[in-house]
Amino acid sequence: MKPSSRITLPRRVVLAGALAAPALISRRARAAAVEQVRITDDLIAQAKKEGTIVVRYSSPVDEMTQMARGFEQAFGIKVQMDRKVGVLGNQAFATEERAGQHVMDVNYCADPAGMTDLADEGLYQRYSLPDAIPLLDRGTYVPDLGFCPKWTEIVISYNPNTIPHTQAREMFKTWHGLLDPSLKGRIGLNEPAGGGVPLATYMMFYRLPQYGRAFVEKLAAQQPRLYPGSAQGREDLAAGAISVFVPNWESIAMLTFQAGDRTAWTYPEIAPAFPNTFLCYSAKAPHPAAARLFSAWFFTPQGARTMELAQARPTLKGLSDNRTAVAGLQKTEWWRPYPTEIRWIPDVDDWIKNSDELIPDMRKALGWRR
Repeated sequence: MKPSSRITLPRRVVLAGALAAPALISRRARAAAVEQVRITDDLIAQAKKEGTIVVRYSSPVDEMTQMARGFEQAFGIKVQMDRKVGVLGNQAFATEERAGQHVMDVNYCADPAGMTDLADEGLYQRYSLPDAIPLLDRGTYVPDLGFCPKWTEIVISYNPNTIPHTQAREMFKTWHGLLDPSLKGRIGLNEPAGGGVPLATYMMFYRLPQYGRAFVEKLAAQQPRLYPGSAQGREDLAAGAISVFVPNWESIAMLTFQAGDRTAWTYPEIAPAFPNTFLCYSAKAPHPAAARLFSAWFFTPQGARTMELAQARPTLKGLSDNRTAVAGLQKTEWWRPYPTEIRWIPDVDDWIKNSDELIPDMRKALGWRR
């Protein structure tokens, strides 16, 4: 991520996971009008009359495709998708709005720090979901601004054509397995500014005494391929150009498995798990009813089941795991359910105070030169 690609405003809210109340938001900003969004017959009727919605998103294409398809089937409202990864979605939105061009309705946002800054500017609408909040863990939403419909659970992905399943499970019992000499030049890494997934993972390395910054430097000595995002890394893994790719996450790994990809994944002794992308909507959305309906629907049982079609574990409580990939995975020799005891949740205050300084240092440790 080049410096010019960032929104040059204070970074005040954790990028992903374990979010606490954004304490640094001014009382005046928090006291601004907060809409209470409920799904009613009137809201649905207005949204159907609008007939379409523009959703900008940072998630994998397959995930948003499932979300769009489920929403269209439920309400007959056409979803126009526009993919902008990480901070780029907020950057594009800010540029449009400041020029008086109201293009985007909803942002499925992986940059809630920038999202909060733009809400303070009045560009995002502050809203709440009173019917859903009792069924959500406190860490799955930025209060009065953005709500995450899925968990993101980090895994280590590998190509079994070059690393057999039994070897991978043994090698990657810990992250230190990435330092095996046989993997030199065969590792793919998503660089730290590539989104919440890599940043949380490198932060875990930095903060755990058994790893630390020295571990990241040792990773760099393995001569990895560094990617600005995860999609190309997964493609290279499937093609055999690399043997292991990190950090990947379980829901996208399940989607690629269902699409016929036979790369596999395993779980180290500890790994980040957190909400990663948040639904927020424009204060001047060109399709305001559809924007509100889209932002609320994925926190109903029906909408949450749509997230499962994207193989994501919903954040809405009380649902059994009905992800369709599980049946196929159970037939493999290597798959096992995600072990919840390995979860590591980034520290909120640490992320808020230190992420701006950490990212350049993480890139330096890895040798990122782009």
